[in-house]
Amino acid sequence: MKEVSTPSSQDVVFYVLDSDTPEALDRFVAKLCQKILKAQRQCDIRTQDEASAQRLSLTLWGYKPESFIAHSLQNQLPAPIQLWTAQITRPQKDVLLNLHPDFPEQYSQYQRTIEVLDQSAALIKRGRQRWRQYKQAGFEPTVHKISA
Repeated sequence: MKEVSTPSSQDVVFYVLDSDTPEALDRFVAKLCQKILKAQRQCDIRTQDEASAQRLSLTLWGYKPESFIAHSLQNQLPAPIQLWTAQITRPQKDVLLNLHPDFPEQYSQYQRTIEVLDQSAALIKRGRQRWRQYKQAGFEPTVHKISA
């Protein structure tokens, strides 16, 4: 019998940065991706738009010369980190990193969902809304405040 994933086998984590710059957010995401790869996990990153995905891709390419962060845009190449600009068409079903301002409807397909927020008023407001949505779905999200 196939085991069904329930909220008790999944978790939701919020990282709240003390900065409001896209560069600080991208650097934090790159560091997080490096940890995800080190743990031999796979990650889908949901970005707000094509420009955000391209900017993050450049950050991942240049994060640390001694440790390459293997990634691809829109699943163009097989890689453990996939950047998406719209609907995730081929979910890896391990880690979902949501950088999009809207609630990720596909979160239940993943073992871990990570929300990264900065101090911009719009993201904080939407982050609070997403927090309530996860709570309503039966999750007890964890929050980590991060100094950039």
